[in-house]
Amino acid sequence: MAMSRFESPDIMDARLPPGKGLPMIMVMGVTGAGKSYFINQMAGERVVEEGASLKSCTQHCTMVPISVGSVKALVIDTPGFDDTSRSDAEILGEIARLLAGQFTLGFELKGIIYIHRITDVRYAGSSIKTFEIFKRICGESAMENVILVTSRWSEVEESTGARREHELREGFWAYMLGHGSSLSRYHGDRESARAIASQLLLKQTVLLRIQDEMVNGGKSLDQTTAGSFVDNTLARQKAKFEKELKELEELRRQLRESDRQMRRQIQLDWQTQRGKLVDTEQQQVSLKRDIVGEVEEAIKTKKSKWLSGAKKALPLLPIAFNLLLMFVGLPPVAGVSDALVELFNS
Repeated sequence: MAMSRFESPDIMDARLPPGKGLPMIMVMGVTGAGKSYFINQMAGERVVEEGASLKSCTQHCTMVPISVGSVKALVIDTPGFDDTSRSDAEILGEIARLLAGQFTLGFELKGIIYIHRITDVRYAGSSIKTFEIFKRICGESAMENVILVTSRWSEVEESTGARREHELREGFWAYMLGHGSSLSRYHGDRESARAIASQLLLKQTVLLRIQDEMVNGGKSLDQTTAGSFVDNTLARQKAKFEKELKELEELRRQLRESDRQMRRQIQLDWQTQRGKLVDTEQQQVSLKRDIVGEVEEAIKTKKSKWLSGAKKALPLLPIAFNLLLMFVGLPPVAGVSDALVELFNS
């Protein structure tokens, strides 16, 4: 019988030993929901950048070591799918690589905290899109390892917040709550953040749908449920841009040569729409990736360089952690490396 990808010696040697996997929690949500603030409160200090506006501060997945009582864990801050400078396809690809790396290297994913602003008057636009992608990343079997958290309660009247919470419970969040997810309020302090995290740390390790589809199903990113959702959205955008380009080309043909100013404007509009079309097509191509294959090859290459002496790993940390750093960053603050060493050696 053929050896599976993760049974190869290069991969097995890099994995954390059974029972020694470090617990991991992911924090997701739209830009401005307060993900980074929540993580800083869990950590007890400002380790990741926080945003004062709706512009995204978390540009890439970032890992933060925390302690909740006697439990040591890793928390992952993620960019929102409504990021101001990156596409949904790019962000999904980054999260998928991290999840493939986490599973491959033996880190124990305990679940996901999804944060939503209770200050939002209605659940619409980017919030709906982000939640739909998130729901597909998780899958039904993993929903028991999800906590849906409402934030910014200090900015609304209790009665207003309670009404919106009820609407979420009975509406957009009903499906996940009906499949085992829980609902919590985050009150903005350290104790509240740690109480929410502790709920997940007590749970069994979870395998998300997107991980199962990629690792066990051998699917490329666009074939996964989450990737297909993003790809279908891009396909609709592509069709829209193609239609608008044809209309502009037809209008340009109908204009007389003397209408030079109008022709120039149409040409500029055409170039803008053409740029959007090309970008959309590139995003679709980026989804047709074998994420698991990429992760496996990256692990083998990095291990080979370490063994040859061409690259050096962080001292005092397991090789699995050093390899995980290919797929997630560390916050640029003093003491993080020391905290990680203490985390692994405790």
